[in-house]
Amino acid sequence: MHLFIKLVAATTVTLTLVGTAFVIAAEPAPGEPTPAAVPAGESAATPADPAAVVVKINGVAISRAELDRTMRPLLAKFGSADALSPEQMALVEETAKENLIRTELLYQLAMKQDIPDLEKQVEEQLAIIKSRSASEEEWNDALADNGITLDELREQLKRAILINAFVENDVLPKIQITDAQLQAFYDEHPEAFSKPESMRASHILIGVDAGAGAEEKEKAKRKADEVLAQVKSGADFAELAKSVSTCPSAEQGGDLGEFGRGQMVAPFEDAAFGLDVDAVSEVVETQFGYHIIKATGKSAAEVVPFEEVKERIEKQLKAQDLQQQVMAQVEELRTTSVIELPDRNQ
Repeated sequence: MHLFIKLVAATTVTLTLVGTAFVIAAEPAPGEPTPAAVPAGESAATPADPAAVVVKINGVAISRAELDRTMRPLLAKFGSADALSPEQMALVEETAKENLIRTELLYQLAMKQDIPDLEKQVEEQLAIIKSRSASEEEWNDALADNGITLDELREQLKRAILINAFVENDVLPKIQITDAQLQAFYDEHPEAFSKPESMRASHILIGVDAGAGAEEKEKAKRKADEVLAQVKSGADFAELAKSVSTCPSAEQGGDLGEFGRGQMVAPFEDAAFGLDVDAVSEVVETQFGYHIIKATGKSAAEVVPFEEVKERIEKQLKAQDLQQQVMAQVEELRTTSVIELPDRNQ
């Protein structure tokens, strides 16, 4: 399925397109100020009747309970609703309300899809979600904690399956990405396909605590010099690492895997990248202690060939086009829809 239901924390339903950036929901503008503390005695949220209607879309009523549920993942970004000022809480509420309007309009576009085994698919999706709970009690607690009933969850799943069918049948067939578009994207974004210089190395670390005195450091340095002498005399580097290195990589014979510039502390990086493959460094001092480094592989900076990334570019462009086309249809329906906001009509 291209469009699937993802249950965040086992219960909060959101719509997402697999492998793409497709989102039907809006989020608070990035430029909004950091949440300020709410003055003592004030509340960032005003209790309201869960059954109260907050918006109607073509006659379909959305309750306060649905709005509160939609607000939860948005509020989670701030850590706590109590951290928001009344103005910021109002922004979150308006954002959640807009998400509900868009989602309802998208569902209204999709509700005419003919899916003979719709109820079976709903129960299959429900079973998958429920299987993530260890017990019936945990499942019921998860539903309650997230303010959603089993019937409401079934309805959410039904909507998502219908929306998926709409995307599959009415939108995706219209999306055509040409080879010329793929090549143009590749040519216009060289930085996205550049592979920086990297290398692979192993090391032996004779560790020194941050607060170690001169005598302890000197002792560690002498040990590192002795180990280096053994390496230069032909001792097996990996075996020495396993027996004397204080780094967790000792279990892998000192292997650190592949890394690029900027990933290691400067003295280590400078020494490592200055080595030829199979060469061993002198003793290198860092804040962690004394290292002996062996270069085991190097890869020069390069641009990844077009053919290697062609499929990835196509998926990205299709995802962008899909999002644009779905949102265009939602906005087109919106122009002929009746959207009522009771709180603004009072």
